[in-house]
Amino acid sequence: MEKTPQNIADDLLSHVTVAVFAIDAQGICTHVNPAAARMFGYEVSELLGADIHALLHARHADGSVYDRNSCPFLQSATTGEKIRNVNEVLWSRSGKPIHVFGSSVPLPNGKGTVVTIQDGTSLHHLQERLEHAQYEQTEALRQRDAAARIERDLAREKELHQREIAVATERAATQQLRAQQRAAEDRLLESEKLAAVGRLAASISHEINNPLEAVTNLLYIVRHDTSLSSESDEYLRQAEEELARVTQIVSQTLRFQRAGTIPTEVVPEALIDSVLSLHQGRLHHRRIQIHRRHRPSTAFRCAEGDVRQILNNLVGNAIDAMSQEGGTLTLRTAPARDRHTGQSGIRILVSDTGHGMPRHTSAHIFEPFYTTKGARGSGLGLWISSTLAIRMGGRISMRSRTGGGSHGGTTFSVFIPDAVVIEQQSSEDERIARAA
Repeated sequence: MEKTPQNIADDLLSHVTVAVFAIDAQGICTHVNPAAARMFGYEVSELLGADIHALLHARHADGSVYDRNSCPFLQSATTGEKIRNVNEVLWSRSGKPIHVFGSSVPLPNGKGTVVTIQDGTSLHHLQERLEHAQYEQTEALRQRDAAARIERDLAREKELHQREIAVATERAATQQLRAQQRAAEDRLLESEKLAAVGRLAASISHEINNPLEAVTNLLYIVRHDTSLSSESDEYLRQAEEELARVTQIVSQTLRFQRAGTIPTEVVPEALIDSVLSLHQGRLHHRRIQIHRRHRPSTAFRCAEGDVRQILNNLVGNAIDAMSQEGGTLTLRTAPARDRHTGQSGIRILVSDTGHGMPRHTSAHIFEPFYTTKGARGSGLGLWISSTLAIRMGGRISMRSRTGGGSHGGTTFSVFIPDAVVIEQQSSEDERIARAA
């Protein structure tokens, strides 16, 4: 019996050791040789008519689903393009992955494609070993290079860090030196200005004393003139009072230039009254009401002249802070104890209903030469007052609200320790020091 071309083709395929499939455009196996059946553990009859992709090619090597649209053999059957030696993983009947090299040659008239499969397991293992050896070599070189790079980076970082520390230290030292130099220059300039002002004030006060004594003597002579009328005698009395005020101010200025005054025993209410008498004219002219609130207190020892000068500055500033339409000046005294040192003494509060001070102003009021009065102010009053209070062991504090009237104003709190307590404490400290 004569063999047909189909029989001849089947005989040829049976002797080929390479797995051969013929699949149509849908991936259905139309021809298969025995080598393909042996490679994957199937019978030829089981492969014919089977969906080859679903049977052998449905999973990737990691077990994930292999999409049909991504299968190169099915694409070849659909598009008619040839495929050469693609590296794929097919699955045997036992579930074992088989690494293969596959090629695809499309059949004419779009009837499908012929797929040839070669077992690449040994080649794949060899390639894996080669890749592993290359990886180990590359990894060793990488680690060597990384170690060298890290060593260089550490050395460079250490050098940069040391350089930065040196630069930062030098910069900080320079800045500190400059700051100290500027602070020293500022203190020197301030000291020179204050010393000049003090010398000038003392010189002027001293020079004023001479004509004051002359005027005092002349007023004394005039007072004994029997031809003076009673009205002229009253004017003369007022002139003597004003002259006494000037003399007292001059004496206070001279005392401030010296080291201070000797502590004397004073009554707080009488001390405040004497200060208010110096400002009686301004208080009356500005229609300022005086409120006194005094808690019962006994006489205490203090540098009377210094306390008088502090109160004189505070009362004068309070008058300046209130408008020409008037206001209220409140003065309060009460026995107190310093919460910082525990010393007993007297606290005097001077409050006005003026325009108050904003925060940026109140932060500088105790600095020398700082003034908000323009040419009318020297900027020394509060600085002098604070200096006198500190010299006596006391302190001055302030709170202020802007707005004026009942909603605003400023209150200065002056604490003056009892000089007797201070003297006793000093004596006790000296006794302990001698005993030690």
